[in-house]
Amino acid sequence: MNRTGRRRRIGATAAGVTLALALVGGIVLSRRVPDQAATQGVAATTAAPVVPAMGWNAAMVGRDDRTITVWATPGDTACKELVQPQATLTEQTDTQVVVAVSGRVVDATDCATSGLRVPLVVSLQKPLGGRVLRDATSALPPPTFSDRDLPDLTSDKRWSPHPSHCDEGFCQGYNGPNGSTLFASASASAGRTVGGGNGPSPVGTMLVGSHRGTITGSPGSFWSVQWEVGDLTYSLRLTPSEGEKFSLAQFRTELASLRWS
Repeated sequence: MNRTGRRRRIGATAAGVTLALALVGGIVLSRRVPDQAATQGVAATTAAPVVPAMGWNAAMVGRDDRTITVWATPGDTACKELVQPQATLTEQTDTQVVVAVSGRVVDATDCATSGLRVPLVVSLQKPLGGRVLRDATSALPPPTFSDRDLPDLTSDKRWSPHPSHCDEGFCQGYNGPNGSTLFASASASAGRTVGGGNGPSPVGTMLVGSHRGTITGSPGSFWSVQWEVGDLTYSLRLTPSEGEKFSLAQFRTELASLRWS
């Protein structure tokens, strides 16, 4: 074979090898592209869901003036409940503190117990003082109560708290000596006055902490004292065990024994 023939055969062989490599490369590339697309698709479907913001409708400031409890609510929709709500401090300035609550509202497993608020706790960097406490989702600040305007029942071993639920404001019940119960509550005043309209008639007044409270009730049922702090109303209701009675004097003595600090 002459040199010209050999060169033609080598050139043809090289061209064939190049074409084969190109085809193989095309197959590899065509396989890799779908794999990347599939990976991206999985990543998109497993991304963390966006957690919506929700509101809270009341707050309690602890005795240290730094610990804040807010009550998150699923809203007015029937048969709903909160899932994994979390409270976060989003702003702390010299004039206000903003608390945001995030979580999910889902269909309740038991409609009889649905709609219950959830208490969530945050801690401030410095005492709240005169700053306004605001909800991140509301233009108007919800009512903010203070533990200092209620007796310190957590340090009184005679009274033990039991689960209590209310839709608005603050409420907490306690089991006490000889089967008696004490119920503490707080709410926005909304212009109400004790003994007005169809409410119970006052039977006297007494000093509760540093405030003057109005007493209502009767020996056969319960005694209650209510007092105002700014635009907020606080109350304590003492109920004897079944079949027992408390006189008005006993009620005064019992409340006078509570610690206020």
